[in-house]
Amino acid sequence: MLDRRAGSALGVLFVLAVAVAGTAVVPAFAAAGPETGDTQAVASADGLQCPPAGAAAAGSAGSDAGDGPAAAGTASGHSLASYPEAPQMDVARGDIAAIETGIPNGRTGTVRIESVGGEFNVSLTFANNDGRKPATLYVNTYLAGNETAVANLAYTAGDNDRVAVADRESVTGEPMPVGAYDVTVETTAGTTTQRLVVDEPAVGNLTLLRAPGDRFGELDTDEDVVAARAAGLISEPPMTGDGPEAALGDTMVYRLNASGFYGLMAAQGGATSEANFLTATGDGGAFDLSITSSGDCESAVDVAGSVGDGTARVIPDPSNETLYVTADLRRVAVQQGLERGFRGPGRATYAFAGGTHVVDSNATTAVDYAVADRRYEYDADDGILVRSAGPGQRVAGETNLAPGTNLTIDVTGLDGDYDTSARTTVGADGAFAVDVDLSEAPNESRFTASIAQIANSQTLLTTGSAEATAVLFEQYESPSSSEAASLENARVALEDGGFLAVYLVPPDEQVTRDNLIGRSGYLQPGVHDPTVSLDRPLTDSANVVLVAHRDDDGDGRFDYPADDSPYRIGGDPVYGVGRVLLAGDGSTPPRDPQYLGVTLPPAAEITGTPVPTATPTDEPTATATPSPTPTATDSDGAVGTTELPPPTLRGTDTPTATPAGTTAPSGTVANGTVANGTVAPNGTVPVTDGGTDGSGPGFGLSAVVVAIALFGAVALSRRE
Repeated sequence: MLDRRAGSALGVLFVLAVAVAGTAVVPAFAAAGPETGDTQAVASADGLQCPPAGAAAAGSAGSDAGDGPAAAGTASGHSLASYPEAPQMDVARGDIAAIETGIPNGRTGTVRIESVGGEFNVSLTFANNDGRKPATLYVNTYLAGNETAVANLAYTAGDNDRVAVADRESVTGEPMPVGAYDVTVETTAGTTTQRLVVDEPAVGNLTLLRAPGDRFGELDTDEDVVAARAAGLISEPPMTGDGPEAALGDTMVYRLNASGFYGLMAAQGGATSEANFLTATGDGGAFDLSITSSGDCESAVDVAGSVGDGTARVIPDPSNETLYVTADLRRVAVQQGLERGFRGPGRATYAFAGGTHVVDSNATTAVDYAVADRRYEYDADDGILVRSAGPGQRVAGETNLAPGTNLTIDVTGLDGDYDTSARTTVGADGAFAVDVDLSEAPNESRFTASIAQIANSQTLLTTGSAEATAVLFEQYESPSSSEAASLENARVALEDGGFLAVYLVPPDEQVTRDNLIGRSGYLQPGVHDPTVSLDRPLTDSANVVLVAHRDDDGDGRFDYPADDSPYRIGGDPVYGVGRVLLAGDGSTPPRDPQYLGVTLPPAAEITGTPVPTATPTDEPTATATPSPTPTATDSDGAVGTTELPPPTLRGTDTPTATPAGTTAPSGTVANGTVANGTVAPNGTVPVTDGGTDGSGPGFGLSAVVVAIALFGAVALSRRE
């Protein structure tokens, strides 16, 4: 697109002229009616054959057009989106001027446009057939200078008014030259003169605005955009290190400040601004728009496809020399497939081809921005909403969705026997608040509160003194096809803190402590979305049960079944059941096991079960094997769980650990230390002179020497 030669503008104009030549341009004007305003409609131009290209239409430039039948003419039968709504007498080269002729209702007149330098001179006959609006003449400065394209789209009139070329003394064969023009209007009432100025076009900056996602369909025209900006529905997004940031689900509003191409768009003759945009852009066009994202989700919007299917809209505002393109990034056509989505750092770029009337050389303008997943936060202690079973229960929080976004707050019972909802709107600061009527809700019960417009936004809501603990889980799809080494998509609310443990549902669907396959690190009181590492990775899709456990002994380590019993409500463990699916695994476990039973008694009721290993002291002691490392937990509750050492048993005769440096039973040295407290390399005990046979302590060399000395002394004493 950007390799076009400097003379390509003439080629574009010629193509446009050929397209225009097929349009009928010889409708008859209505006979001038009486001054009272009673008029007769102009006959339709449909079916009439066009005059040869370049032929002058009938009529005299100097005639009194208010008397008798007038020359052929045309009205604007295409999209007027690129036309200014108010009079506009100062335009960029390639844009559209709007000239109020002042011709009375039911009358005709002559309009002459002549450049001050004499390079351009044309006379038009204009008939005001519709007195409901001012008699406005539209001059497309992109087309008006072309010898073969002066009819139809070069000079148009709104509504039922008609305009036709009466005479041309000179035209330039390209967009009207920059400079001043005298516009003279002659009617029976007299002559008036106005000044039209054509300036150089300019390419300004490209910026990003955003609007609520649910208002995308309401932004059709430049008036809609102006009204939405005034009402705050179109707003400036917050700034980040990656530029302005909008949330996925917002309506993206790409705002281009530029001039000189609105006449080019209108010259396409389409019924909509989108149709004109698609014809004027792309390969071989004077300008083009690209929307791409980088990072892990690198993708590109199919702009033409999105504009074509209505997920992106084109809204020209020629009065303010602004072009808006709005896009719903949840639904736009993505070249790599919509399932890939459009996230991460984004860039929108307009490229203008050099050698056109807009720019002399290739030029681009771009904006970098960020697209973030939709975020939310509830105003609640630790994320748990404690409310009453009554009216006016406030649910509030913050979100990164655009101000003005409509939100629906849903409240649903965990057992599915109650639901209600309330609607609210995101404020200018991102806050939202609504009073939910819970007067029909059961007291002392647990519910989920969620935002319908944001997936996975559930939190726990309780009424009365109901236990503020729950596990929410349905399904996790592992990206691996070979194994699932961790579990995500689980949400747990913990009243007093604790752990989230994962149990595999066995074939008989009766879950016991023997089915434990993973556990989280310690979780503070509140709501968490932990990533739980599995000690026993799953190699097939399977059902799992997620159970909330207390930290009974307060050591921050998961010790069940010795300690850290499951949270219980009504005597039953607090758990959630769901499934883990491996990518490409053909098996699909049922969402709800038919005979599921979860038998996880409190630790105090379990006899002969493991008890926690001794907590290491501050004094380091060497051991033959490495000590277990603590479980690491990140800010989101994600853990990298290590396999715990096998615990000793409660109520058995297993010896307890002996303090470092002391002598254990049978004369062995405890903890790998020798009598003087030294340790050999790798924590082993140094080998002394003389070995053992495995049945008891051996005799070293020093002991033999001492024995011989004693034996000699005794023998000498006896001899004396």
